[in-house]
Amino acid sequence: MDLLIGRAVKRGVAFAMVFSGLLLSGCSNVVYKVTGDTMINYGQDKMIPYLLSTDDTKIGCVAGEALTPLLLSFGTVTSPPDDLAVLIYMVNGACATNRAVDLELDYLRLSKDHLITQAQDARIHAKRWHGIAAKRLLKGYEALVRSMGEIGNECPNFASDQQQMIWLLGTAVGLQAVMADAQSGLVAGVPRDIAPKAERAAACLDNAEGNRRWWGLPKAIRATLWTVVPGITPDGMDPWKELNVAMRIGEEEGVRIADGLASMASYNDSNFELTKSIIRKHAKSLQTIASSREFQLVDIMATDMIYALSDRLWTEAEGHRTPSGQLGTFWDDKKDEPKLEIDIDDLL
Repeated sequence: MDLLIGRAVKRGVAFAMVFSGLLLSGCSNVVYKVTGDTMINYGQDKMIPYLLSTDDTKIGCVAGEALTPLLLSFGTVTSPPDDLAVLIYMVNGACATNRAVDLELDYLRLSKDHLITQAQDARIHAKRWHGIAAKRLLKGYEALVRSMGEIGNECPNFASDQQQMIWLLGTAVGLQAVMADAQSGLVAGVPRDIAPKAERAAACLDNAEGNRRWWGLPKAIRATLWTVVPGITPDGMDPWKELNVAMRIGEEEGVRIADGLASMASYNDSNFELTKSIIRKHAKSLQTIASSREFQLVDIMATDMIYALSDRLWTEAEGHRTPSGQLGTFWDDKKDEPKLEIDIDDLL
């Protein structure tokens, strides 16, 4: 009798151990899912607004790159955080682009000093970072497509302002991916048809309300693409005049991302006087109009784009970056004469 009881107890203990193991295994999945849902909700409700309101893109780079695996890994146990991924990869792509720009400046200086081998190495290194940027930005664009559908077809029914913002920023990320891949030597394989799709996607919000709410970005995206993609400019539209309108809206709203796109478009068009005029106007605006508190990071990223072009112009001419505190000035400015205000309209 005691022997039978002992065997029953042992079987019971063994069964309890197996059942507990299965239960704990199931519980861990539940815990992961609950944690994942909490983190994703936190990211969308708190992290995104906080990130967009910060003013230090360098910290944003470090934080974005370090936290990307943690935040996005929760997509393996719950719904993928695609909206969050669009912004994370936008920041991470900008970080890689900034590194590529620094290396391109090295290339220009080394070439000027006839250090051919070192210049070639800097150029190769810059292309690698452009390739990294293109891959990151492409992931951000793909997250947008997963979240809201393929761009460039029908306009979505936006359920909130945040969806509009993700749509626009994701569209801009796709455009940046195409540009970064071109600068890398096409190593990332970014589909080229993203560019015309981005133009049609931006048209969904290219109206008075959409441009005012989103700093002129819908108009700026479309007009920038009109300057580089043949055959997509609507009849009767002047891309440079539209860019000028977009810049004015962005300046009034304290989010001057249109300045960055316009300066890039003018530089790529070899209109360097217009590029310098946009940089001057942007620098003056920074002194008189504060960044939007809600979207300060986007405004700072626009200034980073302006600095990158100013540094390139300075380095090509003088061999060094824009002198500290002198954004908006250039080496050939006449110091002994009063500065004349030039209306950008006169250069369009």
